[in-house]
Amino acid sequence: MNRGIQKHFRFIAEQSPGALWTNFYNDHAAGYRKWFLKEGEFNRPSYLQCRKALNLHMPELVPLWEQLFHLAGGGDLDARLLSLYCPTPYVSGCSQAVWLRYSPILVRNYDYDPNLCEARILRSKWFSDVIATTDCLWGVLDGMNEYGLSVSLSFGGKEETGEGFGIPIILRYILEFCKTTSEAVDVLKRIPTHMAYNVTVLDAYSDVTTVEVGPSSPPVISRKPMAVNQQGNFELTNYTLFSKSYERKQALIDILHDPLTTIESFINAFEYAPLFASNYDSGFGTLYTAIYNPSLRAMEYRWPYHTRVTQSFQWFEPTDIWVSY
Repeated sequence: MNRGIQKHFRFIAEQSPGALWTNFYNDHAAGYRKWFLKEGEFNRPSYLQCRKALNLHMPELVPLWEQLFHLAGGGDLDARLLSLYCPTPYVSGCSQAVWLRYSPILVRNYDYDPNLCEARILRSKWFSDVIATTDCLWGVLDGMNEYGLSVSLSFGGKEETGEGFGIPIILRYILEFCKTTSEAVDVLKRIPTHMAYNVTVLDAYSDVTTVEVGPSSPPVISRKPMAVNQQGNFELTNYTLFSKSYERKQALIDILHDPLTTIESFINAFEYAPLFASNYDSGFGTLYTAIYNPSLRAMEYRWPYHTRVTQSFQWFEPTDIWVSY
């Protein structure tokens, strides 16, 4: 039974990392360090390994990474943590799909433990103008940039790990340096990830692609306008049963192929089972629904009990929202 949980979501605007980012880091550093060291410090890469990996795969981000870890105090542990190279494994849920009729939109549900969600939507202009839901202190769960390029991630359902980056920093890189779906796909093909994830990308030209990435196999690229928590053919595992991944996939297929579905009924479907999850006590509840409209350069965020916030690049308003689950 859910005990009744409240979560504080913040919409924040800070063009360059400064006092707001530093305060946020200081408030969350202890929890992130504990997570980072969960498997022991020697199971995490060294500072030099992290720097080498960033220089090799995302050199454009290195100056920003240096700025951030200096704002965080300049310590070895902070630098390694913020690199997101070979981080501690973590598992989340998520359903995401693209409505392609008339005015394409990307819609996603983020399913996770409410106690572990940053609950922070940040508008920044580090390299590009970006509005994104953050994770891992400067990474991205989902978001859009000034060019209308929109991205969203879902866990791929496989718990194997390997050498690579946490997917939130890869999505950050995409939103900072890519303008189109094709450019984003090229990034996902060349930057290694440490776990299996599905990334759905939609740009202002209505080009949609879903890329299945993982540490032990080459990316699988398709025009599928949707993703849940599985890759390839369906495999019956404890996780797929727990997360109802198969049921969510079938629901999305039915909705997308129903000729009577409208754009509003498509969005509303994410507010009901099986796409909406309510198992918050077990760390698997829908924390928010995000809707990204590339042509309008606008987005909407929804929570239970009809709580909604609309933002855009033309008009972004910092605000605080308290959400009850």
